[in-house]
Amino acid sequence: MTLGRQPSHQKKASTVMGSQRKCDGEYGPGTIESDDEIENYSGSGSDSEDEIKQRQKIGGVKDFFQDFDFVETVKDYHRDSWEDVLEYIKTPRERDVSARIARIRQEELKKEKVDSDSKGAESESPENLENTDEIFVPDPAKKDALKVRELDLKRKEKIKDRPIKDKRTKEQIQQDEENAKFFEDAPPVNYDITFLEMNLSRSLLKAIDSLGYETPTPIQAATIPVALQGRDICGCAATGTGKTAAFMLPILERLIYRPPDDAVTRVLVLLPTRELCVQVFQVTKDLSKYTNIDTALSVGGLDLRTQVARLKTMPDIVIATPGRLLDHLKNTPNFGIDGVEILVLDEADRLLDEHFEEQMKDIMNQCSAKRQTMLFSATMTDKVQKLALVSLKNPVKVFVDSNTDVARNLRQEFIRLRSQASREAVLAYLVTRTFSHHTMVFVPRKALCHRFVIMLGFLGIKAGELHANLKQTERLLSLQKFKEGENGVLIATDVAARGLDIKGVKTVINYTLPKTYARYVHRVGRTARAGHGGRSITLAADNEYSMLREIKKCSKSALFERVIDKDILDAYTMKLVKVEPLIKKVFEEEQEEKKLRMMEEAVNKMEKKLKDTGGKEKKLREIGAKMNLKTN
Repeated sequence: MTLGRQPSHQKKASTVMGSQRKCDGEYGPGTIESDDEIENYSGSGSDSEDEIKQRQKIGGVKDFFQDFDFVETVKDYHRDSWEDVLEYIKTPRERDVSARIARIRQEELKKEKVDSDSKGAESESPENLENTDEIFVPDPAKKDALKVRELDLKRKEKIKDRPIKDKRTKEQIQQDEENAKFFEDAPPVNYDITFLEMNLSRSLLKAIDSLGYETPTPIQAATIPVALQGRDICGCAATGTGKTAAFMLPILERLIYRPPDDAVTRVLVLLPTRELCVQVFQVTKDLSKYTNIDTALSVGGLDLRTQVARLKTMPDIVIATPGRLLDHLKNTPNFGIDGVEILVLDEADRLLDEHFEEQMKDIMNQCSAKRQTMLFSATMTDKVQKLALVSLKNPVKVFVDSNTDVARNLRQEFIRLRSQASREAVLAYLVTRTFSHHTMVFVPRKALCHRFVIMLGFLGIKAGELHANLKQTERLLSLQKFKEGENGVLIATDVAARGLDIKGVKTVINYTLPKTYARYVHRVGRTARAGHGGRSITLAADNEYSMLREIKKCSKSALFERVIDKDILDAYTMKLVKVEPLIKKVFEEEQEEKKLRMMEEAVNKMEKKLKDTGGKEKKLREIGAKMNLKTN
């Protein structure tokens, strides 16, 4: 049997036709109701396999789109959305830190071998040296102790279901009540509803099933029915609750029934960071893989030519950051957003924090005035409320969770540090002994990310890094390696603290405490997502106890203190002293390579300049010779 898949970069005609649906409205068509009459295009079902093959060879194109491609295997049909992201990725510069670490380890082992040979020890071939360098895990049988105060447990148990006290002033309450009149409360939500009962198309239901979605999350159950009606939405839900599918499923449902011959960008999704754009792009490709809906990505750091080529085809959906989108609107021919019917502002609070306010106003002014707008935010700040008042029309308020607390199934732990100097040793202790897989480590500075990748590499742990100093291609590849398990640990700054949905993260380690409780909530929100369990471990020195007390006060569950073995920690401290010269050696080699690379680039630039100058001089000489001939 042969299977078919349409190229995602071309427009297709819709195969589903029939009577006008009852819920068609100002914002376009809605879903098909159960009693609507739809013309049947499924065929008689009685054709033999030989007849089907014969029709495919000679006249089968009448039964398919003109640009329909046949593929041979199921694997070709079920394409991974990461392959769609790869189209936008430039060829990365080789930067394999693990290979450098392995080479330096081998060199050190050879030196030690030479020293031992000079003292009369038995020689050993270099091939067997790697086996002598075992991963440093002193006494793995010893387990850390966990302590918690009984009073804290009892008090937290009493208050865990207690409503949060309203600390607003009278003026704030009056202002909020005035603003609330602008929003319409969502209709009663049936949280037991299934995706099948939402009247979604078969192609979407098939994609939902293939992704393993069982039942809608609360934000999905509340949002999808309202969004299918074409209403503006102001949504607020905690991180990890499925907001992307909540707004993308109704969007895809409407696009399935778009006019077949009208090539125009109908949906625009704006997000604050490149990583979030790539994540939403992948989710969209996964949900639309059984449809002919075309999606494009527009972010900085990825291949510009690919983006321009894709945007020129006027894809149905564009997922973008505000800055790069405005750049394309000015410089990419045949691309515009005046036909946008649905505008989504996701992570709106962060969009405003990142100073995109003026850019977003410019973009919204270029979109159709009759659009449907959906605004989602993890926290409903005053700025977000003002944006909602300006950008939404008669919106429905869908508030599931204001995201002011950590997930209930998160186990929070902290470690009291004896001194600031022991912080690195404690991190090495935790990652090497217990948390070497599916672990994210948040650090305050970009330079620490790279240092810890090298440090853990010499301790036998393969780690990746994610921070603003990396090129966008390197950041995406680092994320992908962590998702696929090639790297067990991801060292990141707060660039990864918001919105990223990385499946399987079991542990989050805070190398230092963040400055605000809200940022702490976002960091630990990378684990314990969508009902799964998780653990967070925070390292706290004396000067960070005030922040730790605030976390204890705000959290509805008790914090456990992890007590680590002092003797084992001392062994790690000594190990890091021994490793420090090797870390410096890696940095020195990288600096030398950087200097050589800069010199090569300067030489190439100079050669190109000389070549261009020589070409111009040659052309001028030719022109001068022609002028002399004419004069003579």
